[in-house]
Amino acid sequence: MEFFDRTKEKEFLGKLGQKDEKQMVVVYGRRRIGKTTLLKYVFPSAKYLFVDTRSKETLLKDFSSQIFDGVFDNWEAFFRHLLNNNGTVIIDEFQNFIRVDNSVFSILQKVWDDIGSKVILILCGSYTGMMKRIFLDYKEPLFGRSSYQIALKEFDFKEAVKMLDSFGYRIEEIVNAYSVFGGIPKYLWYLKAKDDFKKQLKNLFFDEFAPLKEEGKNLLIGEFGSEHPGYFSILEKIGCFDRDIGEIVDRTGMERTKVMKYISELSDYYAIIEKIENKLSGSKRGARYRIKDNFLNFWFNYIYSNIDKMEFNPEAAFNFAVKNINEFTGRIFEEIIKSIIPYLYKANLIPFFPDSVGKHWGKIPGSKEVYEIDVIGESKDAVLLIECKWRNRKTSTNDIDNFLKKCSYVKDKRKQITAFISKSGFEDKVFAHNVSKGIIKMDINDIEKAVKEL
Repeated sequence: MEFFDRTKEKEFLGKLGQKDEKQMVVVYGRRRIGKTTLLKYVFPSAKYLFVDTRSKETLLKDFSSQIFDGVFDNWEAFFRHLLNNNGTVIIDEFQNFIRVDNSVFSILQKVWDDIGSKVILILCGSYTGMMKRIFLDYKEPLFGRSSYQIALKEFDFKEAVKMLDSFGYRIEEIVNAYSVFGGIPKYLWYLKAKDDFKKQLKNLFFDEFAPLKEEGKNLLIGEFGSEHPGYFSILEKIGCFDRDIGEIVDRTGMERTKVMKYISELSDYYAIIEKIENKLSGSKRGARYRIKDNFLNFWFNYIYSNIDKMEFNPEAAFNFAVKNINEFTGRIFEEIIKSIIPYLYKANLIPFFPDSVGKHWGKIPGSKEVYEIDVIGESKDAVLLIECKWRNRKTSTNDIDNFLKKCSYVKDKRKQITAFISKSGFEDKVFAHNVSKGIIKMDINDIEKAVKEL
């Protein structure tokens, strides 16, 4: 199996052995993201232990047999032997000790403080919230003991392009796939045998034994515990849109204080949703929230929210997803464009490299209706306004006029640069249209050039 990406992580982890000291390294990130694969790749000779949720007596006996010809009586003796007799140790799904025996954290802290051996102890976990609590909460025994904390993130769009391109996919197909599966290596490997995208969706999500049908539930119930219904309700009602607090309160029917609690934890603690500020707005009020994990975004929109159809008429659920997939992909396409702004600049497709990027919305003057600018890039002297269209027809002069009208509502004294990115390109009339001549025009081929040739 080819190993993709993780260049920086491999380089950093590979240098740990050069230090003449003990090092505790915490690695965490959502399931399927490739933590174990990365660590075994960098440290093939490390002592590897996996914490499941058996009884503490059974687990201690099993771990003992892996490092010693006998059985340790207690965790302290086990950890002392383990850390004094191995150069590199990986303990996977470390957060499971919360369920097995949470006294382990205090015991490990004591042993770690005592030992003087040069050892690299890597503690790896899939549940972000639990791992943060164990190592970043000042009240916990292991607070302050780790030398490094590595939050392993999914592949960015450029790396996903590299992977899927090697499987034989065209750029348009890659955008479709990335919109559903994000940059999660495990999910992208499902696409290795190239096939029709709709057929892949059906096989992976909607068939009776589809491997990803229950994936969202499996990922999050362990993370959220008994409060998972509340978190699930918030995520379902956010859906594939950007929602403000008022909308989420109305759609869930929950009390505002409870919604605020869930939103805060989903954003700051679990890193599943993200806050979207209104660029160019002087007010900090009215921020929106979106699900930033593409896979969970798709799963909550088309699997969880259609649970009845999935149970009794999966074909109808599948048809609903296929009917709406272009709109869904269009929203993710905006996020893709935000993420590749540096590559658009390097490819000379935009004239400056913004200091920051985001989104802008506001009220149309004299109306209650709202206008939106899909992507905003700003620097000290200029503002870049970008419209993104993911659809199967070419952009018309009317589309251009509507975009420019929205731009006219933006009140900013800096130089205004406009760009229109259309998946299917532009009608011939657009290039002869006087008002559109100053607009930067890009299509899917330009996107491919930006992310593949640099």
